[in-house]
Amino acid sequence: MKKIIALLFITTVFSTLVFAQEYKKQFIKGNITDKTNAVRQAAGDESIWLSQKAIEFVLENQEITGTDRDMDGLAVAAVLSVSNDYVSSLSDDDKTELLGKFIELFNKFSKSNTVQIAVQSKVLSLKDLLNYTPFTDVLNNFMKSPTVLSSDSSLLKSVINTLGSIGNNITFSILYNAYNDKRYSNYYTEIEQTLIKLIPLSINEVLQVVQSRDYANTQKIFNLVKQSKNLTIAELCEIAENFLNLSPLVNIQFEALQILNTNKWTRASGSVLAFFAASQGNFSNGQLSEDQFVTLINSLVNISPLDAVSPLIKYLGELNQLQESTHSVNQNVVLAVINSLGAIGDKSAFDALLSVTYLNYPEPVLSAARQALAGLRW
Repeated sequence: MKKIIALLFITTVFSTLVFAQEYKKQFIKGNITDKTNAVRQAAGDESIWLSQKAIEFVLENQEITGTDRDMDGLAVAAVLSVSNDYVSSLSDDDKTELLGKFIELFNKFSKSNTVQIAVQSKVLSLKDLLNYTPFTDVLNNFMKSPTVLSSDSSLLKSVINTLGSIGNNITFSILYNAYNDKRYSNYYTEIEQTLIKLIPLSINEVLQVVQSRDYANTQKIFNLVKQSKNLTIAELCEIAENFLNLSPLVNIQFEALQILNTNKWTRASGSVLAFFAASQGNFSNGQLSEDQFVTLINSLVNISPLDAVSPLIKYLGELNQLQESTHSVNQNVVLAVINSLGAIGDKSAFDALLSVTYLNYPEPVLSAARQALAGLRW
């Protein structure tokens, strides 16, 4: 029985070697279709040898054959047959050489969407094994080409989507310009998704847009930031603070404030207090709603628990004077100030809170002041 098993094993190995040699012969002696079939059917070391030979063959002969469906098919088969296991076994220099061949294929087969898409697909599958930066540069240059919009739509969408995985901050700038160009309207969905993915790599570029104080661009870039899932809390809050300081749109400022408040980002204390100081006048002249101003006051507890005490005491003093003279203080606003001082609990708020209890405020305000006084830390 053992002899039979051994014989079967030897027969199998021999058959495999024979078939392997046959694939090599088929590639060497056959026409382009035969070569393509050999590349597709081979396995193991033979597949490696055949894919290398096929890539060399198409690169050497593409200029002679020009646009040719059979040559395109061989190029695609050669590219797709390069396995991850094979690439992981290569030295860094060999990996660089392989990527160089992929780039050469992408450039030489500029009239074959099929080959160019196959090259992108293969680079994506190998992106954890290769330094793909040179290929990113190739795709960036493709997107900057003055003739890019004359490209086949499937190819252009493929390039944009590929850059979502291997793009960089330069990609972001290129695609953001396209995002603001009506000629790219058919590609807005792909461009938007790629921009969202690239935001963590493009913080400086995002901030440059914010600093431009352009209404339309500020709204666009903020919408992209809100959809990004890969920003760290620090990155998100840095961007939000810039929106708070620089955005010409109040609604965006308050959305940025919400981000800072949710994350209790005390590093933005100075910015939020400056916003509070400016907002007092804006609330008085009707440029800020009651809900917005109350939201801002409440956020000071999380963002400026120490620095906000003095400004809140000062503002409560102003409200007390206004109540004493005109009785026209907004109840919800004064409640927000009192509750915020109570939540912070700094004893320096004692005099201002005590003054509230001597004035003709509605009972809910007086009750809130008493509770805040009782909670101060001494």
